[in-house]
Amino acid sequence: MKALINMLDLRAHFRGEDLKPTVILIIASLMPAIHRYFGSMEFAARSFARTASFEAAAFMFGAAFFLLAVIPLAVIVLVFHEPLKNYGLQLGNWKAGFMATALLFPLIAGAMLYPASQTAEMRAVYPFDMDAGASWMAFLQFECMRGALFYTAWEFFFRGFMLFGLRKHVGDWLAICIQTIPSCLWHIGMPTGEIISSIAGGILFGLLAIRTRSILWPFLLHVLIGAGLDFFIVIT
Repeated sequence: MKALINMLDLRAHFRGEDLKPTVILIIASLMPAIHRYFGSMEFAARSFARTASFEAAAFMFGAAFFLLAVIPLAVIVLVFHEPLKNYGLQLGNWKAGFMATALLFPLIAGAMLYPASQTAEMRAVYPFDMDAGASWMAFLQFECMRGALFYTAWEFFFRGFMLFGLRKHVGDWLAICIQTIPSCLWHIGMPTGEIISSIAGGILFGLLAIRTRSILWPFLLHVLIGAGLDFFIVIT
């Protein structure tokens, strides 16, 4: 094993300036893959008897929070020894963030969400909880859980851990493109339109994070988009 390590010169990539981007990119490959295979609603349905859609969704959201938020946060604090504000956990430029969110969401809702909500492919998948449309309370309960666990983890991982973690090593634009790749690949198996839009979404959310120096505004816009799609589906 030592001879193999020496032959591949592995130690050279786990020290100095290479350490941080190497760790980030390995985790960026590993965590979404683990979540997609072992943290999905399908895995919950296969593994736990009589799992309702709400419980399966809660499992997926909780797994995402652990894999995409808790583990990267621990790496930042315990391995990188950096403050979390360096990874977008701050209010940032709130004026630019509020303005962008207020302008973008209505445009996205009208141009993309409502048309998508009328397709059979989207309606077969969303909302993840089939009973979310039973009442306003059920809808709000589901969307709040989704936002607090899933979207918090998603934005911290891709826009925080990856984007802000890599930008000083590869530049802002390449960091945006790099974090878009695994976020898109995670959507394989989802509706076709969602896979394509995840590329545009990854770039848009990345640009918003860089512009505001915060993951709060991509998080807020992402929550509105997810809840907006579910809303259009349950009321039509």
